[in-house]
Amino acid sequence: MNPNEVIDAYLAEVMRRVPGGAREGIDLELRGLLADMLDDRAREAGRPADDAMVLELLRGFGTPTEVAARYRAPGLVIVPAEQTRTFVWMALVGVGLQWALTLPGVFRGESFARWWLSWGLGALWWPGLLVMLSLLAAWLRQRGLPKPAWSPHQVDPERVHRGAMAFGLAGFVVGVAGMTSLPWLVGAMPPPLPGVLAFDPAFLHGRAWLALPLWIGHFVVMARALSQGRWSVHLRRLDIAFDAAWLLLLGWWVATGGMFLAEATDQGARGGIALVMLFVAIDLVVKLRRRQRASRLPTMQGSPTP
Repeated sequence: MNPNEVIDAYLAEVMRRVPGGAREGIDLELRGLLADMLDDRAREAGRPADDAMVLELLRGFGTPTEVAARYRAPGLVIVPAEQTRTFVWMALVGVGLQWALTLPGVFRGESFARWWLSWGLGALWWPGLLVMLSLLAAWLRQRGLPKPAWSPHQVDPERVHRGAMAFGLAGFVVGVAGMTSLPWLVGAMPPPLPGVLAFDPAFLHGRAWLALPLWIGHFVVMARALSQGRWSVHLRRLDIAFDAAWLLLLGWWVATGGMFLAEATDQGARGGIALVMLFVAIDLVVKLRRRQRASRLPTMQGSPTP
């Protein structure tokens, strides 16, 4: 085949992949572009174009499928490019967390095949849910739903909303008070609740108490940020450290079990804590990414130093 025949064969492959009404214009455009590029290569090489030269040119230009894609209107975009990394991280963290919480049973002697056919494959519900939510969001975008007009709601991303944070701290105190008093409240409940919700004494004395210093430390950090009106670098690092500590503590609780005397209650508690761990992990990733982006931004003159 001579160079023109090679180009003809290449363009024929491209034309089969583009809309029929646009083929003539695309063919003329590509044919002229490739001819000019081939002339330039022949001039630089100081010899007439041959089969090897045109094949090298076409392989560098792209496969017929890739070239045709440049002339097709984009289809339904499920996950926008700027959200791909977040989507992947959320999917991996969700599946990894479920595997990390259920694999210890395999190391204790349970069948790997049984785990894989239950928890192993079952953990893939999370990426499936993310895909379905992304499909719904893509469909809504395609419908052209009204988009909110952008405005700089928060120039300083480290500034806290005092009202919301004060409300959150109040809820924090109420929740911690309820959790710490639960072992004593269970005994006053009507039957059969005391038997269902009875804590394992070994858990209360050996592992549960570690939550109290974490609660107190995290509360002090958030209260300090509230009093200052913004997150400093030091406070943000402490906040991230407490999130990581919570993940470790909750993971230890779930892996070792034995929080409640009733087996069904203990299994339900482990599932609930695993869900809490997922949200804590997502929040931790978001905070780390926010700190990473903030460290890349140039400091403006006159801006407050954290």
